[in-house]
Amino acid sequence: MYIIQMADLHIGSEKNEGSEKKILDKSIDEIKSIIPQGAEVLLCLCGDIIDSEKIPDEKAVCDRYEKAGDLIKNFVTNLEDDYKIWSRCCPGNHDITHEKEFGEFVNKLSEDKISNKQLKSCYSFAVSSEKITFIFVNTCLNNSYKAGGIDYDQLETMLKNTEGKKILVIHHTLMSMFPNDISSIRDAAGLVLLAEKYEVSAILHGHIHGKDIITMGKNMCPVIGTGALFSRNNQDVNSQFNIIKWNGNLIEKVYNCRYCADNKADPWENQVMYDNTLQKECIFKGKSFEEVYEKVSDSIDKNKVLNQLRIEIDSEFSTFQSELKTYLEGDKLEIGKHQYSYFDLAKMWEQDTVPDELYFNHGSYFSVDDQSGIDFVYEQLREKPTSNRIVLSTYNMKKIQESLGDKTYLPSLESIQFGKNGNTLIVHMHLRALEVCHFLKINICEIEYLLSQLKSKGIEFETVNIVISSFRAQKKQKFNCFLKAEIDTLDPFEICGMVMAGEVGKICELLKEKQDGSETITRSEGIQNLYNAIIKSSSKSKLKKYPDDVLDTLKEVLNIYDSLNNFHKKESVPDLQEKQCEEQVQVLLGNVINELEKGEKDNS
Repeated sequence: MYIIQMADLHIGSEKNEGSEKKILDKSIDEIKSIIPQGAEVLLCLCGDIIDSEKIPDEKAVCDRYEKAGDLIKNFVTNLEDDYKIWSRCCPGNHDITHEKEFGEFVNKLSEDKISNKQLKSCYSFAVSSEKITFIFVNTCLNNSYKAGGIDYDQLETMLKNTEGKKILVIHHTLMSMFPNDISSIRDAAGLVLLAEKYEVSAILHGHIHGKDIITMGKNMCPVIGTGALFSRNNQDVNSQFNIIKWNGNLIEKVYNCRYCADNKADPWENQVMYDNTLQKECIFKGKSFEEVYEKVSDSIDKNKVLNQLRIEIDSEFSTFQSELKTYLEGDKLEIGKHQYSYFDLAKMWEQDTVPDELYFNHGSYFSVDDQSGIDFVYEQLREKPTSNRIVLSTYNMKKIQESLGDKTYLPSLESIQFGKNGNTLIVHMHLRALEVCHFLKINICEIEYLLSQLKSKGIEFETVNIVISSFRAQKKQKFNCFLKAEIDTLDPFEICGMVMAGEVGKICELLKEKQDGSETITRSEGIQNLYNAIIKSSSKSKLKKYPDDVLDTLKEVLNIYDSLNNFHKKESVPDLQEKQCEEQVQVLLGNVINELEKGEKDNS
């Protein structure tokens, strides 16, 4: 969606008399050149709708708000054919002393009925399709005309009760651009702390009649100011507004649009004052895995690949455990007829020896001289809990070099480090690569399993600080998580016996499991053995005959597997060709299953 950020209209100013409609009308083409047709658009008015200086009587106040309402209504109407557009407003210092008239203006623009009480503190507007809520805040505490202030109790209550992403819309700036300006928010530190605590995505403001953008806090929240839409008293300031592109997860771009009357052909010019397209969000913090996982998943959906991913979870251990179990309850990795809970998979990955179901695991790397990895961590935490050497590692240079020639497996998990800070157990898991759709769930369950083991052995801690970092992260909707497909574990003689006995149902089950589990370790032995067995069976007159199409399709699958192997050797980030090959394998295996089932039905 897009946000049109306007502020400081100052309707009624003698300087602007007669020019407002012309400027707004001419802005339409500029807006349409930036915002694509069909987009959702929110018009955010950041206060000072009228010029309240030198007003002779209350009728003049009403006239000015009526004029402002007509101007904005006409402006919005001209955009409605191209966009789904809403309008909302917060009060400025020129508005707050005219509560009744300002309230009528706001409700003229909005289909919601916003009370004067809400306008005096804060109110919200949610765009459900984007899972984002805009909170419009009164920064003129106690109707102050001269300096900014906020009712922080009311604001925190609203922030606490608001889910999803949040953007604050205010009038006053947090800090002034000018040496003699004393009108900024007096206690702006309170706003900074709340914005950080509740992970506010952006703050939009007006008031200073100048464009600016700064980022603040650990979350790097952008604070975006816009110049006056209609300059009130400064001949050198052009009329301007901002257009903000929201990508569903963060502010992506901010365009500042300035009106230059001397350029008759195209009076508007725009400048990109903020571009976050190359700064993908890669740090995700939360108090539960669910909270963080949803953010990571959404970000990868939009960006495809995330580099330098960092996940941070701070929680009481008991809460972390219960929330994780609730979130992943019933969530299973389904491959063919098999279903695996992520907790059971985590235990398999942490066993001291490699389970039959897996090609490799992590626990076997951690075990040295009959001492398990968890026993090592337990002993070290007891002896020196602040040590920097309590590390479980899967790597050495020999293993890395061997893996380059596909001589051995190289786990994506590089290390897990443990340490204590008072009553907090610190865990840092580092990976060279991370699949988010399935394997991240296994990884977090591995951490939970290891922490539970330490707790049961007597390591005392109440809270956990968990960090998972990965050099690169991506998604694979279909992924076998290095579980062996049964067809690849069977002896060639078992497959041959199955084929010759005409056990089509069993063969189809094996192929369905292979089809469901997309692999980064490409194994074709099972398919090759099936292909050889069908050739052998079809050559014997007394044995089961199989359709020629089945053999042709299996041969095609084997050829594609060769191509996939070459891709996996050359690239770690899947390209279009690799994805197309994987999709082809899925389709072709499906065709083999259909042909086998069809042949069986025809023979019955």
